[in-house]
Amino acid sequence: MTAGAGALATAALRPDPRTMARTMARTTAEARVESWIERLSPAEKVAQLFTVTVAGTALTSEETAWLTEWKLGGVILVESNIGFAPELRALIAAIAATNPDLPPLISVDQEGGPVTRLYSDPVPGPAELARLPIDEVRELARVRGEFLADFGFAINYAPVADVAYEPESFMAGRALGADPATVAAKVAAIVEGTNLTPVRATAKHFPGHGRTAVDSHLALPEVDISFAEWWETDALPFRAAVEASVPLVMLGHLLYPAWDTVPSSLSGVVVEVLRDDFQFDGVIVSDDLGMDALGQIHPFAVVDQAITAGLDCLLYVTPRLPIADLIGYLIGLVETGLVPIARIDASLRRLLRLRV
Repeated sequence: MTAGAGALATAALRPDPRTMARTMARTTAEARVESWIERLSPAEKVAQLFTVTVAGTALTSEETAWLTEWKLGGVILVESNIGFAPELRALIAAIAATNPDLPPLISVDQEGGPVTRLYSDPVPGPAELARLPIDEVRELARVRGEFLADFGFAINYAPVADVAYEPESFMAGRALGADPATVAAKVAAIVEGTNLTPVRATAKHFPGHGRTAVDSHLALPEVDISFAEWWETDALPFRAAVEASVPLVMLGHLLYPAWDTVPSSLSGVVVEVLRDDFQFDGVIVSDDLGMDALGQIHPFAVVDQAITAGLDCLLYVTPRLPIADLIGYLIGLVETGLVPIARIDASLRRLLRLRV
């Protein structure tokens, strides 16, 4: 072997510094996650799986005390919480101060267009994004992510990955189009752009809300489609999101009778599709579990079924029972052994990875 060839061989065996840096970063992040898990009590672990909202543009003394006591995993801010910029920053800071060691992850539905919480957002809504080139969509997603991060948001429940096939679709105006492949490309670009910022994107409403005109805030929509047809159509945007490394997927309140007899937001079959067929190991979050689509199911049963199905984050905007009762119910299931603490740890681990 010549001297030059030997040098090349040695260089080929030398680890890539960038690969080493990424490996070390992942190892450090996982160590932080495991450290948090070791420190939390079973009750604190359960509370980390809940994301709730508050009443107004400032915390009440009761809300401050309650958030401090329960140490919840997240708080979603809705339209009634969004005041002028100084108020919003103060609200987010006050929420964070209720648990300095593990501040609640602040989330929002900032799709743009019909679902806009922050009207100073410089990025257009989905109808306009649908008409723009992919590179521009990716850049605008980055802009929106930086805009939200500047206020202190950690999670955006967007993009909508549903395909609105007809003008009557409940998702018309919110979806990025009527063609699965086109929507998939736009969804992937939004995820990629958001991933360049501190904000975590969410693909929703799995397995797809676009084929129905029914509003799941009011009733349970039924989507009569075979798995094979779904895989070639509605699944495409969600697969694109996962391939683009989307951190969260939100389950919609939908009945897919060809798959399961329970709503998709409470379905172990639906979770299995995400975990096994899509190889998704990120956070699976519910849509608001207080919506009327689940109104025929007792709130305690909703919690039980969501955890049994494998959801990681239970989202409540309009709870039908006090949140303390719902958290207490799940704590009881853990304390009696009906829900193994390992099951809670698995979801908590995914949620904590959003922080590192």
